[in-house]
Amino acid sequence: MKKVIAFGTLLALGLSAAPAYAEGTFSGFYAGAEVAAARSDTKTTVTPATGAAASRTSKKTQADVGLFGGYGYQFDNGFYLGAEASANRPTAQHKAITLSGVSVRERPQYELALKGVAGIGISDSTLVYASAGVSQSKAKYLLPNNVTRKATSSGRVIGVGVAQAFGDNLIGRVEYENTTYDRKSFATTGAPTVTYKPASNRLSVGLAYKF
Repeated sequence: MKKVIAFGTLLALGLSAAPAYAEGTFSGFYAGAEVAAARSDTKTTVTPATGAAASRTSKKTQADVGLFGGYGYQFDNGFYLGAEASANRPTAQHKAITLSGVSVRERPQYELALKGVAGIGISDSTLVYASAGVSQSKAKYLLPNNVTRKATSSGRVIGVGVAQAFGDNLIGRVEYENTTYDRKSFATTGAPTVTYKPASNRLSVGLAYKF
C-alpha cells in the first residue's frame, strides 16, 4: 500500500512539474486528407465438397487515399485525448488467384474507421500518439462459377503516429496502422466454399486543418 501511495505521489509531482503547453496547440476540431502505402495480407481458403481445402495468403502493396476528421484536447501537462473518424479507398485492385481449380478474387472498395486517440506532447509543436478502434470495409468478391457478391466486414484497428503543428492551424502527420477483419465465408450452389480473412498494414502521410 505504501508503495502505491509513493508511486502516486511521484506521478502527481511529475505531472505538476511537466511544462505547460501552448493553449490550443493540438486542441480543437480538425479535418484533413492523406495518402498511404497499404499492404494487404488476405488469407483465402477454398473448401471443396470433397477433398482437402487449399489456402493462400495474398500480399499486395498498393496506394490509397483517405479523408479524416475529429476532435482532440491537449491538457496543460501535454497529455492529449481525442476521437477520429476516417475513410480511405484503394487506387488499385487485387488480381485473381486460382485455388482448387477455381478463380477467386477480393476487390476492396473502401474502409471506414472510428478510433480513440491518446498521446503526449514532446514539444510545443510535436505530438506522439497511439490510436485504437473499430473498422468496417466493403469489398466485391469474385466466387466460383463467375458469381460476384458485395459484402462488408467488421474489424479492429490500432495505430501509432507523430503529428507536427505548423503555426496555429496546419498539422502534418505520419501514421502506421494495423487492421484485422473478421472471417467472411461464401457458399454457392454446386461450388466450393470460399473464405476470406482480410488484414492490412498501412503507412500514411497526412495534412489537416485545425479549426
